[in-house]
Amino acid sequence: MRSGVFIFIFLICLSVSAQERCGTVAPSTGEFENWLSTKIAERTSQARPLATLYQIPVVVHVFHKGEPIGTGVNLSDERIKAQIDSLTADFRRMNADAINTPSEYSSIAADVEIEFVLAKQDPAGNPTNGINRLRGSRDSYRANSHRPLLRSESYWPAEHYLNIFVLDLQVFLGYASFPLISLEGITNDADDFTFDGVLIDYEYFGVNPSASAFESYGRTLTHEVGHWLGLRHIWGDGNCSVDDFVDDTPLADNDNGGYTSPCDWPNPDDDEVCIMGEPEMFQNYMDYTDDVCMNLFTEGQKTRMRTVMDNAQNRFSLTTSPGLSEPTRFTDDLAATNILSPKEAECSTNFIPMLRLVNYGTNEVTSYDVQLYKNGNPIGGVQSIVTSLAPLSSDTVAFATQSINNPPGSVSFEISNVNGTIEGNPANNTILKAVSATSTLNLPFYDSFEGASQVLGLTGASFPWEVVNAPKETPSNQSLVFKAHQNAEWFGETTIIKTPIMNLQGISSGDLEFSYAYANPPNAFYDGLMVKASIDCGETFPDVIFSSFGPNLATATPTSASFTPANQLEWVDTVLSITEYRDIDGVQFAFVGINGSGNNIYLDDIAVVETNLFENDANAISLNGPLITCAASTEVELRIRNVGSQPITSFTVEYYIDGDTLESTFNALNIPSKSFATFPLIIDNLVVGENVAGAEIIMVNGVTDESLLDNLISTIVYRDTQHDEYPLIVDFESPDNWTVAVEGSDTLWVRSNLTPSKSLRAKGFNASELGKRSWFISPRLHTGGLDSAGLYFRASYASRSGFQDRLQVLMSTDCGESYSKTLLDADSDSLAVSEETQIWLPSNDMDWKEFRLDLSHSFFFNEDIRIAFVFTPGGGNDLYIDDISIRGNEPPFYEDVIRVYPNPAVLRFNLGLNLPRKEPVTIRLLDMSGRIVFEEYVENALNQILEYTAPSQQGLYFINVVGNQFTASQKLFISR
Repeated sequence: MRSGVFIFIFLICLSVSAQERCGTVAPSTGEFENWLSTKIAERTSQARPLATLYQIPVVVHVFHKGEPIGTGVNLSDERIKAQIDSLTADFRRMNADAINTPSEYSSIAADVEIEFVLAKQDPAGNPTNGINRLRGSRDSYRANSHRPLLRSESYWPAEHYLNIFVLDLQVFLGYASFPLISLEGITNDADDFTFDGVLIDYEYFGVNPSASAFESYGRTLTHEVGHWLGLRHIWGDGNCSVDDFVDDTPLADNDNGGYTSPCDWPNPDDDEVCIMGEPEMFQNYMDYTDDVCMNLFTEGQKTRMRTVMDNAQNRFSLTTSPGLSEPTRFTDDLAATNILSPKEAECSTNFIPMLRLVNYGTNEVTSYDVQLYKNGNPIGGVQSIVTSLAPLSSDTVAFATQSINNPPGSVSFEISNVNGTIEGNPANNTILKAVSATSTLNLPFYDSFEGASQVLGLTGASFPWEVVNAPKETPSNQSLVFKAHQNAEWFGETTIIKTPIMNLQGISSGDLEFSYAYANPPNAFYDGLMVKASIDCGETFPDVIFSSFGPNLATATPTSASFTPANQLEWVDTVLSITEYRDIDGVQFAFVGINGSGNNIYLDDIAVVETNLFENDANAISLNGPLITCAASTEVELRIRNVGSQPITSFTVEYYIDGDTLESTFNALNIPSKSFATFPLIIDNLVVGENVAGAEIIMVNGVTDESLLDNLISTIVYRDTQHDEYPLIVDFESPDNWTVAVEGSDTLWVRSNLTPSKSLRAKGFNASELGKRSWFISPRLHTGGLDSAGLYFRASYASRSGFQDRLQVLMSTDCGESYSKTLLDADSDSLAVSEETQIWLPSNDMDWKEFRLDLSHSFFFNEDIRIAFVFTPGGGNDLYIDDISIRGNEPPFYEDVIRVYPNPAVLRFNLGLNLPRKEPVTIRLLDMSGRIVFEEYVENALNQILEYTAPSQQGLYFINVVGNQFTASQKLFISR
């Protein structure tokens, strides 16, 4: 690669008439180029056979404005097919103007050996011509803000198709997404998780001599597909010091935008070159010259693009796409593909039933019959249609006006008698849609899915959306799930669930509220959830008011297993302002699930409510501090939400600790309406034991808070000054100085009487507050002179199908203020010794698991250590903990109080202590005459191994250990 500054910036585009040439955004960090240069080096170092001719299936989504085919945005089939042919010609160097390439470049002008083919089957396996026409929800779109909207309106899986969108594109002539690579940080654009494809303004798609800026020969698409395969602009989006990372494209100080016929080379208008004698390669498709001057890719660009094809996500899979293969075809196959009317809900009491049909057969359809049904009953007579419908062409059939039933019902259509014979493929002859009642609803609207659901759309086991059990606050919580986990059946589909149509007239402000839960699989980007809004009774949904995909959507730890939320900690509550839609009768919201075959997305507690906001109003959401601390002073965090209509610029809070009241004012703020913010508060004079801390918001923006509802909040902080030392043991047979603390109202940890011994029990079976953690916390611990140690305990638990509990063992090095180290994080499966549908009770030693956690790496003789056993209930079962110990060695395997080994000893020997409880001991080594050879006092003896140097004289000795309540001796022979 030529030397140059390793910089990444946006692909800057020069102004072309009223539009800029290119809106593509390159990765903003070096990770993409590091990855690609490594792959190119690997490719170069390997002996490679002749290049494979790659074919890429293309779907062209035409977002028209209702024009007839062949006019305006709704380009003709012939122009679309000619553009794809010219795209292939440019990549194969079969373009007629290849003869215009200067001889200096002829040796590096490349046949990229990539061809583009209009898809032959769609994601559902149906035949297609690769052209997908639809009336867009908007007349024009923007590349920088409307990609999520386009994604939700029409999109085929990017793993199998190159999605090309032809539309009235504002600002830019074209846009392309760069290849996504599984490397952290290679893109800063969240929408890159949403959209993978190419946008082209309709004027510049194919041959159009009358295009506004220059005569189009289809090179805008060639340029953007170059970006889509990893190419940068030839001037590197900078000056002579910036590279495009292709060796055989000369450095350029800038683009050659606006240069046109006769395309003399070198460009006589270019008065600056980077290297004397090296003119700029304005003929390259990755420059900005007019289409008439473009005619080549280079060998270096070919290597780069083919390396991307061989290695990048959503690129290498294209070469084996089902879209390249003809599906099974039938002679007579007319399919009912879409009920255009009625919608799931209608604002009018009457509607005109309309059905869209597509000829999937291999021959022309000249006649067919269609029957309309309402609630399964035929309506009117059969319509007999005489037509001339070519293969892959569509038709629309309309019936007489009908009224909508109340209560809701269904509308269906059935095709028969195609070309006067029995259908070749009757499976696609019928189609059904559930239709709701006609009147719009007034607020509020709620749907918690606990009973009969009010959402509109197909739900159930045979559809992508289904109501299922999904633990939240309670184990039996019901929610809606979008079943995306490894679901190839609906892969890539955007399946919509809608609210009823609502009347928002007369409200001053309103919110759309819902909860969702999702765990993305590692390295998967493509599952998504959107919320869209309609103001025309569901005809169009032009506004995306929520959009999140893959890792950005995740609420729980990534997993490849089928995800079910365990408790409320794995749910996120979302509040969207819908005030902009006030005074409209006919508002509807759509929840769009996008299946990337990754993992399940759960949706719950949908509410559309009137808020009637005060101007200056804040709510106290939470007050979080340490559950336990050693200090007399600590910091708590007050989280507030602006529930007023005006931004919060200041607020005042009164806070107290056990009756002592303080006041703080926070200024110079900018908290928008509906937004959250967190602020620190210092609480002093904590007493030993339980302390109740509280806070109340009293002033907002210099005036008294206009609504005192939800302004007061409190929490409990324990101050514990007790301490203990390693080694230690907690067997629950005698009192201990560990503390139980809770985040909710239900104390789960209790000391329990088992037969024949006692233990610690977490009451997880049908716990009332899922996700509210219960803590069992040690006192402040000293190392006791140990330089290494392990934490040992036994656990007994039986899993319960459909529920997930969680045990964590956490360590604090600041006396409980925070827990920065996780020693254990175990779910139900890893804890379980059995499976049980009833409340669990261990009955023998086989019902227990042994755990050993290494503490050595965390010691550093820290004197402010606390250990916490944290149980998070998911509605599963009871958990038992016993024999917690911290010691310097494995628990002894013998019953003796002391043991000396090896015996005989030569140079050194070990003394193992195995005491039932911690106590000070005196250790003496005596010779045969009773003389004390040495003596040592150990203050905290328990279960440990002490190492000693043997006496220099050979002979028989005695080890004597004296404690508070025992004396033990053992012979020791020293051999030389």
